Amino acid sequence: MRLLLASRSAAYLALFRAIASNRLPSQRRYLFHDPYAKYFLPPSLRMVATLSAIPGLNFIISKVLDSRYSGALSSCLARTRLIDVMTQETIRNYGINQLILFGAGYDCRIHRLDFKTKLAFVEIDHPALQEAKRNVLEHLKNKPTEFIDYISVDFNNQQLETTIPHHLLKSHYKTLMIWEGVTNSLTIPIADKLFQYFSKFASGTRIIFIYIDDKVLTHTQSFLGTAISPKELRQHQEFWNFGMAPSKMEQFLAGYNMELLYDVDADTYRHSCFGKSADKMNGLEYYRVVMAVVK
Repeated sequence: MRLLLASRSAAYLALFRAIASNRLPSQRRYLFHDPYAKYFLPPSLRMVATLSAIPGLNFIISKVLDSRYSGALSSCLARTRLIDVMTQETIRNYGINQLILFGAGYDCRIHRLDFKTKLAFVEIDHPALQEAKRNVLEHLKNKPTEFIDYISVDFNNQQLETTIPHHLLKSHYKTLMIWEGVTNSLTIPIADKLFQYFSKFASGTRIIFIYIDDKVLTHTQSFLGTAISPKELRQHQEFWNFGMAPSKMEQFLAGYNMELLYDVDADTYRHSCFGKSADKMNGLEYYRVVMAVVK
């Protein structure tokens, strides 16, 4: 069941990226272009993506989705743009030579960004989801050429120490890790093991990850635009287990020998991406993006 949920979430995020990529170049200049997203969509969502290629319909579809899913579209697009920018700036400014993506889902960030430098690429994800992604890419007419070291791990049932090759931890690597979209579904013990693993990387290793403000776990109406409730989550067989109070994030990271560099909510990164237009956008403010560095 968890895999089905992960696949469904990955498909909807791919839909959002496809919609953004179908906007006119002048409208997406502050977003991104993902030419691969549409290939991961089931027929029903692919039809929505196809219709979004019509300029007038793109606007209408975007409005309907953002209203129906409590700001999920605008939040996803702004967050993707933020992480893209953070990734490229970190690689450029800190001599990164290894990029590791945890739980990449159907996002092809490695293929769609121009890094302008030689990097070792690694993707770590659930075996079945990763296999589905690789199968789609393998059968494209214009296959991406970047080599990726794919590592399959079931975070719920496997130990990272025994599954992930130890050479990723070697000191000659200057590593950036991106962990997008999976922290809230983890149990606290699993989250603890993952952060313990991250802390073993060399000093200067940077990590970008997403988490949810734990207030939403118990007070779902605390955030503007929050329409979902624990009951609705259970009906969709989805469970939020891990969150953190933003005021405690610095202390939390210090326990894993990490320093907090950056921590912003959806309202902040929406405004960074969309400017004053974000004044009319709301929902999912409890999602936050963090950058930390191993001391």
